[in-house]
Amino acid sequence: MKHEIGTEILLRQVGKAHSNKINQMLEEVGLHRGQPMMLLLLSRKDGVPQSALVRGLVVTPATVSTMVKRLEKTGFVVRKRDAEDERVTNIYLTDAGRAVSIQLNKLQKEIEEIVFEGFTDEEKETMHSYLNRVLENLYK
Repeated sequence: MKHEIGTEILLRQVGKAHSNKINQMLEEVGLHRGQPMMLLLLSRKDGVPQSALVRGLVVTPATVSTMVKRLEKTGFVVRKRDAEDERVTNIYLTDAGRAVSIQLNKLQKEIEEIVFEGFTDEEKETMHSYLNRVLENLYK
């Protein structure tokens, strides 16, 4: 089977289109790219040190610090000193942060429905398997 465009270009186009769609949906809830992952991590385990967010998001400490400051300004998170070790700052979701995290879970399901519209469950599983293999290959 001959492809009109190369797989590399197709992957980039899919990634860009996916990113654009997500950014459009995030604007509707007042978030920017990168922030949802932090909120989703906190919704799974609230009150974690910034260092845990650095590891979980695979970004630099400076990036997490900037993200936390922005999310604090929007009222989605608060920082509190750890009761046992005052050198550690833990990040907590506010009520507004929890509410937007629930919206994010819904948006995540919506985008998945959009992406896989017309796919059978078997095709979705196959795609997931292929994408995992591509990712593993890229991390070798």
